[in-house]
Amino acid sequence: RLGMTFVYVTHDQEEALSLSDWIAVMNAGRVEQAGAPWEIYYHPRTAFLADFVGAVNLVPARVDDLADGTVTVRFGAHTAVVRRPEAPLRTGQDVHLCVRPESFAIALAGSAAGGLALSGTIVRRAFLGDTMRYWVKVDDREWIVDQPDPGGSATLDGPVALSLRPDRVHVIAE
Repeated sequence: RLGMTFVYVTHDQEEALSLSDWIAVMNAGRVEQAGAPWEIYYHPRTAFLADFVGAVNLVPARVDDLADGTVTVRFGAHTAVVRRPEAPLRTGQDVHLCVRPESFAIALAGSAAGGLALSGTIVRRAFLGDTMRYWVKVDDREWIVDQPDPGGSATLDGPVALSLRPDRVHVIAE
């Protein structure tokens, strides 16, 4: 800590996230969202912001039910009960689910999956050094899934099981 306040303008998202205690993201001359780096990354208020600050899965969904602290959402043939965002929601409302690629666990098909379980097929992959990035087709959508430390396990191919803790799903209501 330097003990001083300064304004630093950058287009490098990693740099902004690593240097900042507080970030303001601008879009067309307006503040899209301001807050702590963790909040900006994991709890963006808009689809623009989610996409701007790193790789993301933005999945169209619909609100099925609202409860105290949770929301039930339907996306494709799947349903999930996830943390309710601060933004007001109503039953039947169209929303986006924001899921960062590193939030998934990926394993061979048939493996036990906890949390929200999805079955899919790897359609492509890219070795990024410390991460293996997979594009996994689930139903009619490709999901981006990152596997850390790819040298520690075999490279996956074909059918896979994805699992995701519901607390890693963020609902964007626009």
